[in-house]
Amino acid sequence: MKNTLLDELVRGEWLMSAHNLFSYRHFWDKSYQAPQTGMTLKEAAAEREAKMLSVYNDEMKPIRPNSIDEIPEGSVAVIHMVGPMIRYGSWYAWGADELVYQLDWANNIKNIKAIIVVIDGPGGSVSAISPFIDFALRKLKPVVAIMDNSLSLHRWIPDAIADYQIAGNTISARFGSVGVVSSWLDVRKYWEDMGIFEKEVYPDESTHKNEIWRKLKEDEEAGMQMLRDQLKPIAQKFQAAVKAAHPNLIEEEGVLTGRTFSAEDALRVNMIDAIGTMDDAFQKATLLADLQAAGV
Repeated sequence: MKNTLLDELVRGEWLMSAHNLFSYRHFWDKSYQAPQTGMTLKEAAAEREAKMLSVYNDEMKPIRPNSIDEIPEGSVAVIHMVGPMIRYGSWYAWGADELVYQLDWANNIKNIKAIIVVIDGPGGSVSAISPFIDFALRKLKPVVAIMDNSLSLHRWIPDAIADYQIAGNTISARFGSVGVVSSWLDVRKYWEDMGIFEKEVYPDESTHKNEIWRKLKEDEEAGMQMLRDQLKPIAQKFQAAVKAAHPNLIEEEGVLTGRTFSAEDALRVNMIDAIGTMDDAFQKATLLADLQAAGV
């Protein structure tokens, strides 16, 4: 199985809140440990899907339909987006491809009238945001986000797809970290101390191949500036998405440049719409669906 996490790690561009990273140590551990559950692949896939997607009837009670035909009219789908995210999921990590597949599934089921996304994550790979932006273009139903940690990539996602955003509590909920970072390990001295020296050669036809990384070795500050220039458009698009989703955003210091905010402060600067509970999310989703059905 392809290690999609390793593939994205070596790209080095992340919409990630670093201060929350260590709380997800188990996630990185799982990236190289094979599952020891004894389940078949089909059983493991079913368990993953159950953790990702739930369906509730119009009385806000969970149901377990065996087929699409058993989903009652007026149901609401609840999709969980928890933990660090990469573009392509596998058994050790949720992927944007999997989550958008669930969004599309709910989006196209006639008897599901609204979608709630439960968000709690520190961010993830830059490449993971594009599928959500694409989904927003084909979204047919109201989406309400109820959030704990909504940081970096997990801040951009609700701004891309949600019609209403709710902080799920006033204790642990954090919002913001609007920014992008590129990181890597410079292991040259370690290898050199072991007597191992890296050599590279490029033909005349490849003068711009690995340009930034070559420049970092030759002239670190010049390389850093090239890297900053590469990251700048991503940061600007992130900022634009936040501002578009929140027209009344109070752009005080740090709001668009990486600071994190409590639920109360996020509400004060209009980064979210409300503070509430899952019941509030259901009621809002139902209201928005009813207004949409009435053509309002």
